[in-house]
Amino acid sequence: MKKIFLIISIVTLTSCDSFFELNFDRELTDKIHSKYLKEKKPIDLNNLTDFEWDSYFIIYPYSIPEEIEKKYKIDLSNLSEYVAVDDSKRVLVFIKNKKSIKICQIKYRVEFTENKLLKI
Repeated sequence: MKKIFLIISIVTLTSCDSFFELNFDRELTDKIHSKYLKEKKPIDLNNLTDFEWDSYFIIYPYSIPEEIEKKYKIDLSNLSEYVAVDDSKRVLVFIKNKKSIKICQIKYRVEFTENKLLKI
């Protein structure tokens, strides 16, 4: 009985798309907002992150990740189709090896240096 439950659980979890979706990195988001509020100038993300990434881009409200994925040939399959539905925020997406690796939900007033920005 335990084996059957385990098998059903594994199949259920691996078949759910949301199981593999990225979640907003709240710690990094807070760090970005705090730095911007303190300095009131564009943020250089290279100095603020402690993980490896190649580039970043910003998804604006009601953008469709699948369209961005096709146009720029990057893998955004781990983003929810509803990732950018809040009018008051943008989604900052970090890319490594043409795949999204981390996301933050950023308030509109926050600005970034264009260093490593993938222009969308």
